[in-house]
Amino acid sequence: MIAQPQRTGVTVGYQGVPGSFSSQAMHQWFGKVDSHNYPKFEDVFVALKKGEIDYGVVPMENSSTGAINDNYDLINKYHFFIVGEQSIYIAQNLLGIKGAKLADIKEAYSHPQGLLQTSKFLAAHHIQGKACLNTALAAKMAAEKQDPAVGAIASTEAAELYALDVLAPSIENDKSNHTRFIIFGREPEILPDADRISLIFTLKNEVGTLYEVMRIIKEHQINMVRIESRPLPGNPWEYYFYVDLDGNLADQHIATALDELKQYTTSLRLLGNYHRQEN
Repeated sequence: MIAQPQRTGVTVGYQGVPGSFSSQAMHQWFGKVDSHNYPKFEDVFVALKKGEIDYGVVPMENSSTGAINDNYDLINKYHFFIVGEQSIYIAQNLLGIKGAKLADIKEAYSHPQGLLQTSKFLAAHHIQGKACLNTALAAKMAAEKQDPAVGAIASTEAAELYALDVLAPSIENDKSNHTRFIIFGREPEILPDADRISLIFTLKNEVGTLYEVMRIIKEHQINMVRIESRPLPGNPWEYYFYVDLDGNLADQHIATALDELKQYTTSLRLLGNYHRQEN
């Protein structure tokens, strides 16, 4: 019997430090929960494999800058299951130490995604971006340096946590800037009214196999909302595909379509059937 996702009495892992966007996504999905934070995304997957945590939370894509490819590869590598998703609005802010002014800032630390999402502001104000592991860590670093010329691009929560001033609010290029996070665990966990299906598959090396996959999805009137292709480790010039579909595994047309896909794939793995979240 497939279990249902648990949001209480569990331990959750995320990448970064308190105040990061990953920690915000975690708290929005789980509420108040016991958590462990890790320096790198892969550390979260390793912790789940070792049993240190019950679930992990990582970002998968940003509405402005696209897919976070490393995490697609990690969910494929570790064979875990997606049990939920959380989309949060990403307001990037320029932070500085107490007393600093915007004109003082010569360099700003942030996650590479944060730097991409604020590239226009940085260029306009001649601020050099410096990459670090995540936005909240950037705020922590700026606070520790106590240099008015050094800022951070991070959330207002990080500003409060590390006693920094917001020198310029909402400096992201796109004001509809959202990031989608997945919640993943060791086992599949499905609610009866789940409406988002995630799959990973590899194709047979034959002419037209990707077309046939698309045809099957179309003929069964299934809405495909996302497709990503990624290099297949150990197989040069071969790829695996990550796909998100609207639907529930209990629906007959979904089951039939998945069965038909096996004709054209060398592997087909269900990642999860969970609740989609709109921005």
